[in-house]
Amino acid sequence: MRLWLHRHRRRLLAALVLLLVLVLPGTGLLLALARQALVRSFGLVVDLIGIGLVLFLIAAFLAPLEALGWWAGWFGDAEEGPASLGELAVPLAPERPVRRWVVYLDGIGQASQQALPEGEDFLRRLAAALPADIAILRGLMPYSISNQPLTEGRWLARFWRWVELWRVRRPLAWLGLLVNLRNLTVVAVSADGRYGPLYNAGMADLIVESLLANGYPAAGGTPITLLGFSGGGQISLGALPHLRRLLGAPVEVISLAGVFAGNNRFLKAEHLFHLVGARDTVAPLGSILFPRRWPVHHYSDWNRALRRGRVTLVPLGPVGHELPGGVMDAQRTLPDGRTPMQQTVDLVSAIVAAPPEGEAAPTAGGVNYQRFLANRWHRPDSARDLAPLPDPHIQPRPHWIGRLILPPAGARDGSVGFEVLQAPPGWTHCRGQIAALRWRDPALAQVTMDVRFSDETRDSARGGNLHPLRLDGWPQVTPLESLAGARPHDDVLVRLDGPVSVEGGDLLPAETNPAAPLRLEVTAEPLQTAGLARALVRFLRPLDDDDWEALAFDPARGDFSGPPLRLRLPEPVANQEGILPATAAGLADNDLNREGWLVSGVPDGEGGFVVQALLPRRLRSLPPQRVIAHRRAAWRYVRRQAWADTTPGAASSVLVSRRATDADALLAEWREGDRLLVLHVFGGIGGEQREQALRGGLCTGHFAYGFGRVLREPLAGGELAVAVDYRQVYAHNPDGVVAGVQDRWRYLGERQWGWLGSRPVADILVRFPPFTGAYSLGLPGEERLRCPLDTFARQLTAMTARYRIGDGCGGSFVGPAHNCAQDSNLALFAAIRDLDAEIRGTDPQRRLAWEQRQPQQAERLATLLELEQILRGRLLPIPPLRADWQRGSFRLGSSLDDQPLRDLLQGLGSWRSLLPRLACETVLKVFLDLGASALVLRANQVGGHNPRIAPVAPLTVGC
Repeated sequence: MRLWLHRHRRRLLAALVLLLVLVLPGTGLLLALARQALVRSFGLVVDLIGIGLVLFLIAAFLAPLEALGWWAGWFGDAEEGPASLGELAVPLAPERPVRRWVVYLDGIGQASQQALPEGEDFLRRLAAALPADIAILRGLMPYSISNQPLTEGRWLARFWRWVELWRVRRPLAWLGLLVNLRNLTVVAVSADGRYGPLYNAGMADLIVESLLANGYPAAGGTPITLLGFSGGGQISLGALPHLRRLLGAPVEVISLAGVFAGNNRFLKAEHLFHLVGARDTVAPLGSILFPRRWPVHHYSDWNRALRRGRVTLVPLGPVGHELPGGVMDAQRTLPDGRTPMQQTVDLVSAIVAAPPEGEAAPTAGGVNYQRFLANRWHRPDSARDLAPLPDPHIQPRPHWIGRLILPPAGARDGSVGFEVLQAPPGWTHCRGQIAALRWRDPALAQVTMDVRFSDETRDSARGGNLHPLRLDGWPQVTPLESLAGARPHDDVLVRLDGPVSVEGGDLLPAETNPAAPLRLEVTAEPLQTAGLARALVRFLRPLDDDDWEALAFDPARGDFSGPPLRLRLPEPVANQEGILPATAAGLADNDLNREGWLVSGVPDGEGGFVVQALLPRRLRSLPPQRVIAHRRAAWRYVRRQAWADTTPGAASSVLVSRRATDADALLAEWREGDRLLVLHVFGGIGGEQREQALRGGLCTGHFAYGFGRVLREPLAGGELAVAVDYRQVYAHNPDGVVAGVQDRWRYLGERQWGWLGSRPVADILVRFPPFTGAYSLGLPGEERLRCPLDTFARQLTAMTARYRIGDGCGGSFVGPAHNCAQDSNLALFAAIRDLDAEIRGTDPQRRLAWEQRQPQQAERLATLLELEQILRGRLLPIPPLRADWQRGSFRLGSSLDDQPLRDLLQGLGSWRSLLPRLACETVLKVFLDLGASALVLRANQVGGHNPRIAPVAPLTVGC
């Protein structure tokens, strides 16, 4: 308390003196005597200041009336428009198209439709500097909603004409400040949250009518530049959103030493250029007087526009605000030899005459994706990929594999192109053909929608994220089209999963046999993958360049006694932060090399084989290194020990269960054909080349669900193995990761695009028959097989389809209430809720009869409903805040900028899903408590050794 009093003693003393002056008897008399003394000393000056202050207060009080009168129709029929309109600075050439219109709004010194003399000089110079296909609209009075000058048609018009005449004769005369003070009140009205929308809408109407009257095409669409000097900057920004709505045209704003508030809709501008001199003491007032322009107001439109790159601050050097020495001073000389006027003309003309960036700018998205394209070995290439394999130990994958081709907008028929690069046995003659691929699923109609990029999406693309640029403007985009068009190039390689219906595709390629084109149809989402052929190898030593010598696994002998192979491991391209996704350095010395590596790739066309993806055999084989079947020990491993070891290059496989049982008996439960739920989490990249996302010191990581199955691995002699496919709920990003179904080859093991070589990862495969098994519902003869895992897959398929196009706006973003973990778990809730609703909706008598016929299934069903109840309590502790989880409807992942308070509250309603690792552990604990077993697969930057990076475990808290 003493310290506070000491710091504020001067303020307290001043407040005490003021209080005494106000409460002491005779204070009024003292003030009157003080005023009389000032009048005697300064006479007329004091009286004029007093009169001016009173007039200013009256003007400020009456300023909103013009806007209210315009809205109420006091000034005549609104359809008749204003009495006068703006005019062109230079007449347009006949029949010459205009590519941009510039609308000039002068500063607060303007009293008539003529700009100030320096403003008129600026417009003449600017018109001479701009090309003939750019029109300049002048003659607007931005401080009158009816374009009525102060000097005409007003009851004080004679007074304002006298002031204007006096000001022209003596520019530095103080009497001219009256015009400034009057117009300043109008600027205040424009910035006011109550009256501003009315005034700004009226000013937008004035601009539109002036444009149309001077030849602006009625259909709109031609770009517009609002050029506002001083207070004209606020008027320009205030009219901006209304102008865009009325004309539907892109509008950019140039603020020339502008003073503007922070509540303007800055994000509605294509771009804002703010030109300010170092000696300008007026323009910086906006950033001081208006709190929404303060840096602490993080989510204001102004600060959001700054972060998105929508605002360019242009310094003018040693330049002030107005004459002398202002931005339109044609007398003084700057250090570079130009006058401030010439510098201003040069800068404004360069901005206005620049070619439009609206179409080209978004193509800069996907900064890492664009870099990775330089690696030709990791892109589909039919001329190379169709070459014969160099060795029989490298086996072709027995699937339909090919790249998706987005059809032109005018040739859409519900299918996309599919260049067949690999085909199952019996269809190998179709390799090289371009098939028409269809995805049949009635549920997909709900996620087929129009795509129109939002401003935030365009900003995100300019900022480096990859969005489906080719789909912008398309109506009714299907999930298959959104997958094919997710990247700028047709390079999405997919594997057709599930049954594939084949029509056509005779012995000749389609281009030589158009009568029998190849048509493929699937009922499941095409799965993103990498590589056309596989092998199980052990690396021996590096050879020249990127060649390696390796030994193939011999299934008959069960060891690596096969013939030596020549494999190629080209070095990947580093991302924009200089971090390599993978490396081959020291690959043969890694402990995992003894067990071997599963490699996937393509022939190089020169007798070698390019390894595009690799996975350690340890992460594929089912027999784990260790089994923990103890209640406390199992959870202790999952919670503390699994992520405790972050040794680079290490991988582990541990089977856990909280049921006290024999390890062999637990392992025997995992049988061929079992279906599994996968929980995937990855961490961060630390070390010398720490990724930018970890500059703050915390690693949140990423969470995803997936599905696994137990099968026999033919390359390893038929040993039991686990295959994993991920359902990636993934926001738009700079790496080109596309939301949807991805297998381990593509998402994890790909050496250019995957995460295995640069991040610590965990795949937790959960075996829980109540969730992964099938239920036969209904009476005999009316059975319907239902599996919660299938319902969950359909929910995730719909969600990832929505993510790819951002529900039509083209972009999905991350916020506290909508991220990978939040939305993935929402899909889990929806899946269990749908099955529960189907079960509860049956007749109670039939339900009882079904339970008697299927006692084992009824027991599993009871456990499943218990799982749902516990998960709801853990993941949704405050249900009213997550009504979207209750209804199953939700907004897609969005930025915190949109509605920060609501998003924060919703995030609190499901706080355990805010952190990916915590969400994973919360879900896993519920499954383990109800009797599930889980195979925990962990790996830390597996592959070659990169000493410049280090694994960082994702953050978690108590669950």
